[in-house]
Amino acid sequence: MSNVQENDTLNTLYEVSLRGSVSELETLIGRDPLILHRISLTAFTETPLHISALLGHLDFTKSLLTHRPQLALETDHCKRTPLHLASAEGHVEIVQVLLQTCEDAWLMSDQDGRIPLHYAAMRGRTEVARQLISGAKSESVMVFDGSGKTMFHLCVEHNHLETLKTLVEVGNVTDDFLNCGDFHHGNTILHLAVMFKQLESVRYLLSISKIKEEANIQNKMGYTALDMLKHVPKDMRSFQIKLMLMDAGFKSNENNQVHHPPSASIIDVPPSTTMNPNEKFWSLKRVNKVLQHKSGRLEEMRGMLSLVSTMISTVTFGVVMDPPGHDLPASMWASAQYREMFTRLLTMNTISFIASLGVTLLLISGVPLKNEVTMGLLSVGTCVCLTFLVLTYIHAVPLNKNMYFGDTFSVLFSWLGLVGAVVLFTIIRVIYKLAKVLYHGAKVLYHGAKGD
Repeated sequence: MSNVQENDTLNTLYEVSLRGSVSELETLIGRDPLILHRISLTAFTETPLHISALLGHLDFTKSLLTHRPQLALETDHCKRTPLHLASAEGHVEIVQVLLQTCEDAWLMSDQDGRIPLHYAAMRGRTEVARQLISGAKSESVMVFDGSGKTMFHLCVEHNHLETLKTLVEVGNVTDDFLNCGDFHHGNTILHLAVMFKQLESVRYLLSISKIKEEANIQNKMGYTALDMLKHVPKDMRSFQIKLMLMDAGFKSNENNQVHHPPSASIIDVPPSTTMNPNEKFWSLKRVNKVLQHKSGRLEEMRGMLSLVSTMISTVTFGVVMDPPGHDLPASMWASAQYREMFTRLLTMNTISFIASLGVTLLLISGVPLKNEVTMGLLSVGTCVCLTFLVLTYIHAVPLNKNMYFGDTFSVLFSWLGLVGAVVLFTIIRVIYKLAKVLYHGAKVLYHGAKGD
């Protein structure tokens, strides 16, 4: 047979595989018994079995495997076997035939590190998945793909709840594997279900005791499943999911608030003797955790402080550009008293201006503000700005023509009293937080020494 005739015969074979005609296949094999062996010599990126498995030609697939069973392990340009394609398309009977012909085909991975079961999970082919994990192939459920995702991750990503249930119920899965995070982001399947706001999937996952017990697992960004809701658009589904998570006793790692179900009882757990009390108490993480600002108005406070500091900067800058008393007669400016008063005004104004710029710089510098100490410093700094702004005003009034100011000292002392009360409250609050840390540390050290 010449090369031209051989190429024509092979082209005809591929055309026949598209039609799935068994009779034409038998005719071609009768004319050239080696035709299926010459497939590897062609430039085609896939075999006729790939085409047959993809299109669901069951009888044609059986005939190909009868004449040459090795075709079940041939791969295309993406390293996919015919079993990959049949699994993705959901051809259950073809999957059965391929597995009967070559049992090892289920474990072959393509260029993305995915075995046939990964494709069944991605496409929601529940019956195919059941067939692939039956018998000795149940361990295939615990195979990661090239991106570090499990079958469960793929089911949730593509929203195939029934397939997920099948994999969990039929597959030989360990409890820890259900809470396994993906390699890149560390998201568990519950993280993904919450992020994609899959209400039914979340409800099902919470019904699994092992997942519910490990409710507060964090991903690589430090987010629990409940934290994920803070980074998705708010709607009724996200609200319902939040209620389910709160009822299940989930907590948010960002604000350190534990959400217990209404019927749950709070049990005091004594300090563990397996951990060094000194390390547990004196770690900076522990101190920062206690001092963390728990108010939900943190962003609102940040915005108000930024607005106030910017306003003060603008006002004090305007005093320099258009100073008070410019319309007074020159004879009054010749007085040493007025010159001294104007000098004090500029001093007070400059202090207020610099302090307001400092507060603004601190707010925009990215310094973490979820902390009582930092917020206290900002509050004190803002009080300083406002105090010297009041002093600037008091010194500016006498420099304006036809203006009279009453009892200056009464107003000044009233303001200083108010500022002092605010500063005192802030200092007491910070000291109280630090005292709680010291008390807790002493208590832990006492129990640790007692346990030894």
